[in-house]
Amino acid sequence: MRGLVFYSILLLFCGNLYAQNLRSLVVESGTDTPVENAIIEIAQTGLATKTQKSGSFVFNQSIPEGEHVLTVSKENYLTGYFLVKSEKGKSISISSDKGVRVIDKMEISVDKYEASKRKKEAKIAAKEELKKLKEAKKDKELKDKLLAKKLKKLKKNKPVVQTIVVEKEEEPIIDEPEDVITFSESQYKYAQILGVSIEELTNKALYEFIAEWEGTPYLMGGADEEGIDCSAFTQRLFQVVNNQFLERTAHKQYKSKKTDKFTNADAVVEGDLIFFSRPGALEGEEINHVGIYLHNNMFVSATSTGGRARGVKITDLSNSYWQSRFISFGRRINNK
Repeated sequence: MRGLVFYSILLLFCGNLYAQNLRSLVVESGTDTPVENAIIEIAQTGLATKTQKSGSFVFNQSIPEGEHVLTVSKENYLTGYFLVKSEKGKSISISSDKGVRVIDKMEISVDKYEASKRKKEAKIAAKEELKKLKEAKKDKELKDKLLAKKLKKLKKNKPVVQTIVVEKEEEPIIDEPEDVITFSESQYKYAQILGVSIEELTNKALYEFIAEWEGTPYLMGGADEEGIDCSAFTQRLFQVVNNQFLERTAHKQYKSKKTDKFTNADAVVEGDLIFFSRPGALEGEEINHVGIYLHNNMFVSATSTGGRARGVKITDLSNSYWQSRFISFGRRINNK
C-alpha cells in the first residue's frame, strides 16, 4: 500500500516537471501600443489573469495538456480569440490567423465606437492646431504692419541736408554741408527693436549682416543659409563685418588669448562677444553658447531654444534662462 502511494506521488511530481506556464504580451492592433488591464482567460480551465501596464501577462499556473481557447477582452476593444496548445515536452504554441506558432504578442482591435471616438478627437485636435497656426500668422502679420508703420514714420524724420547760400561781393557762395551721417533701413529697424536712438547704432555693417541672417534656422554643425549654429554665426559675422578671424567653436572663442574676457556690464559695447554655459557653471568650464552683444541688454545669436522660433534671433539677456547661463563678455584684441 505504501509503495502504491509513493508511486502515485512520484507520477504527480514527474507530471509537474513538464508542466508549462504561459507568458505573452497584448498590444493594440495597428499601433503596437501596450494594452493595460486586459482580461486574459483560458476557457474551461478556470485560469485567468490581467495585463500589466507594459501589456505583458503571465499564467503562473500550469496549462493543462491539450488545446484551449484563450480570450483577450477589454472595454472598447473587440474580444480576441486564440488557440493555445500545450504538449508534453514542447513550448506552448498559440494559433492566430497566421497559423499555429509560438508568438511573443497578441493583437486586439478597438471596436467601432472607440475608433469613431478617436477619429473625432483627432479631427478636433487638428482643428485646434490649425486655429493656433492661423492666430499665430495673424498676430505676425499685425506685428509686421505695426513695424512697417514705425519704419515709415522714422523715414519721414530722416535728417535733411540743406544748402545755405551767402552773398558776398555780388557772387553767390554755396557753403559745403558738413559731413551728414545717413542711416540704413536696418539701423532704423533695429533701433526700434532694441529701444535705443538710431545714433547709438554706430556699426551699419553689423545691422546689415543681422538683417540678412535673422530667421536662419538653427542647425548643430551648420554654417550656411540652410542652417547655422552659434559659433559659426559669430565666426562668419566677425569675418564679414570686422574682417577678423574667430575660432570655430564657442569654447575655443572663449579660451583664445585674443579674447579679453570681463563681466562688468557697464563696460560691454556694441559688437562684443557674450558667452554662456550650463546653469551654475563656474568660469572656465565648457562654454556651449556664444552671441554678439548689441544694446540695452540685448544680444543676437543662433540659438536652439524657442521651439519653432529657434535660429538666428535677438534675445534679452535679462531673461532668467540666459541669466542663469551667463559666464562673461569678450572683446577681441590684436585680431587683424
